[in-house]
Amino acid sequence: LDRLLGQAEDLKPESSWLLDQIGIQPGWRAADIGCGPIGVLDMLADRVGPSGSVVGIEREARFAAMARDETGRRGLRNVSIVEGDMLDAALDPASFDLVHERLVLINVPQANQLSILGSMSRLLRPGGVAALENWDRASYLCYPEHPAWQVLNDAYREAVRPTNGDGTTGRTLSWLLRSAGFTGIRTKVHVRAVEVGDRRRTHRLGLLDVTRPKILATGRLTEAEFDAHRAALAEHLADPATLLIDQLFVQAWGVKPG
Repeated sequence: LDRLLGQAEDLKPESSWLLDQIGIQPGWRAADIGCGPIGVLDMLADRVGPSGSVVGIEREARFAAMARDETGRRGLRNVSIVEGDMLDAALDPASFDLVHERLVLINVPQANQLSILGSMSRLLRPGGVAALENWDRASYLCYPEHPAWQVLNDAYREAVRPTNGDGTTGRTLSWLLRSAGFTGIRTKVHVRAVEVGDRRRTHRLGLLDVTRPKILATGRLTEAEFDAHRAALAEHLADPATLLIDQLFVQAWGVKPG
């Protein structure tokens, strides 16, 4: 919960910029797909106002429960949470002005991504907006280079590729929107240099810890090799002299024709 709430807070400047570009109006009905414990529900709730409504769609029961608790704690009375897979969610078609996702597409196989775009389109009214936000590893590097960085990143990508894709989702967002029939597509790319003390500085280490069993199951590294590389990388990233350039954070949005 702390990690996901922290991530939402970290990405608030970029996501706020995107929502401002879209020009959300009071009274709109908006959905946040795969909202987790908060996603952009708070920012949407503020923009649509008391006359509008926001629906968070979350398939993981524990995250949906977190979202109900968090939106209740924040007093977001115009937000409701729907638990279930968005591909099967019982929501009225053509009933939303905006459907948004952040870091959902990057966590599903590429073959499923167009299906998700199709479901987003189904929920939108003609003239409604679909908005996508995802990472792309194109810029992800540290300098001075360190062998453990490459070894562990390669091992991570091999372990998650069957279920999560290969970390290049960001560059495909405009193409996905166009393939799903959206028009007026716009794109913005953000990137940061991540200093010591920033949560993003150790984000990869956290993901490595979570996926350690999957990485070891590939046989690419032994337990001792994994632990040694992780310790070496943690030490390298803790050095303020090490430059870490984060992944690209790519945003794309488009309009459903009417």
